[in-house]
Amino acid sequence: MTGHAARDLLTRRSVQCTSLAGFAALAMMLAWSRRWICDDAFISLRYAENLVLGRGLVFNAGEHVEGYSNFTWVMFAALAQWLGLDPIAFVQVLGVLCLGALVFVTAWTGRRLLPGETAFLPLAAIGVALHHHLQDFATCGLETLGFVLLVTAVVGVLARAERPRQYAFASLLTVLAAMTRPDGALFGMLAGACAVLATLRQRRLGPVVAFALPGLLLFVPFLLWRHAYYGDWLPNTFYAKSASEPYTGQGWFYVQLFLNGYWVLWPAFAALPAWLLLRRRAGAMSMLASMTVAYLAFVVWVGGDFMFARFCLPVVPLLYLVLEALTRRYVEGALRIGVLTIVAIGTLLWHSRADLLVTGQTVAGVADERAQYPPERVAKIRGVGKRLRDLLGDTPVRVAFSGTQAMLVYDSKVDYALEAVTGLTDRWLAHQDVGPRGHVGHEKGIFRSPEATNYALAEQKVHLLLFDWPAMTRLCPFLKVTIDGNEFTMVRWDRAVMQKLLGQPGVVATDLEAHLDAYLQTIEAAPKAQVQMDFVAFELVYFRWNDDPARKAKFVERLARK
Repeated sequence: MTGHAARDLLTRRSVQCTSLAGFAALAMMLAWSRRWICDDAFISLRYAENLVLGRGLVFNAGEHVEGYSNFTWVMFAALAQWLGLDPIAFVQVLGVLCLGALVFVTAWTGRRLLPGETAFLPLAAIGVALHHHLQDFATCGLETLGFVLLVTAVVGVLARAERPRQYAFASLLTVLAAMTRPDGALFGMLAGACAVLATLRQRRLGPVVAFALPGLLLFVPFLLWRHAYYGDWLPNTFYAKSASEPYTGQGWFYVQLFLNGYWVLWPAFAALPAWLLLRRRAGAMSMLASMTVAYLAFVVWVGGDFMFARFCLPVVPLLYLVLEALTRRYVEGALRIGVLTIVAIGTLLWHSRADLLVTGQTVAGVADERAQYPPERVAKIRGVGKRLRDLLGDTPVRVAFSGTQAMLVYDSKVDYALEAVTGLTDRWLAHQDVGPRGHVGHEKGIFRSPEATNYALAEQKVHLLLFDWPAMTRLCPFLKVTIDGNEFTMVRWDRAVMQKLLGQPGVVATDLEAHLDAYLQTIEAAPKAQVQMDFVAFELVYFRWNDDPARKAKFVERLARK
């Protein structure tokens, strides 16, 4: 290469790197401008906090239940806490950095998939940079963008893998992906199949042996530790969300909902089976199509997710890479710029359903998660959590929570918290039969059956539900507890706990013992049917937990008379 040609090459590469850096910076800036934090992130953060405090990698001290599904992300959060950094800001910044890196990795993967094409056409990288939900989930506090980055890097490495060390590196990435999210194991299996095919093609064991080493040295010890520490081979979240049970109708609805929003990806989705059937010898592109199809089939099988787009995001860069490959193969000259422009504009103008963006509303159980957590709502919920911590102090209290209250639990620092709707943090709840399918991932919990409700009350001895339970509070208003406008439900009267709340500013709660004494003054005049119903409520929340034979005897005597 002459000096002039070398200078031209260097200039072209500089322009390309500068262009990609500009799009990466734009993506990160847009993501940060819309930063938010979702409730599930606080479950991971509580695990990380307990680890740093010496309680172990647990949600509740003494209970070894793997209620998270993002081990490496929890370790990053724990590192931040150990260093004295704000863990919430840390995981948000880390997600944004993963988004910026994803732009470069997507462009790099695109060049490796079609090595004969030298023209600079970063269609996939631009699509990734402008993708609204990749930006949104970068700051949600979860592992989503880290996982997407790892998956895309795996495809890029395998696109031109020939030497054993390349397969070893691809294996290392899949191990990290599987330790970041359990579904990363699917990409590990597919990448392993690529290593086996390479071994058969090359007639030497190098690729498959090299691929096996990271799994044997890292992933197998991780699985053994998980089983020894938690008692299960898979995270408790797998059982809580019934991932082994097919829910294909809901899953296909979820994928369609996503593709209808990002309609520019429909051509890539439609091209996948054709690429598999008609281009079986297409090498890297066949591998790309296989991974995309297999993962989307998994999403359909498990029923998708309750968060719009989240489960589809791991293959979004891959779908854009299919569009880029189609453009490189079948579009020439200036028309390529036209295609790139259409993809960019179509990505920016994603078709949002208005009913997806309403706080508190879902579409067949699916919601745009960021819309559910406007800053003022998050501030209010976290404020109540901090207030609860100030009110209760060191008093041991046991609460049950759902969804949004994960952030309240994190800030309240309560000793024990039971995730009440999905069973994420409790092995017994997670292993219930799924029963009739409904809101995906939310079919188990303490209201699944009378046995589950009694488990929360009798076995786990919960004092407060951090939400209103109308089945109880509508019939027995004295069970409702309001703190700064947030409605809770008292389900076990404990004098030590309730005395911390009674009479405090902003707290509306009934002194149950005083209420009971006043009630007993009128028990003779009350209809027997009403007394019977009230006694059931008092028995549920008071008598079964407190030895009070004198008060209970008055009910028994009244109910014994006609």
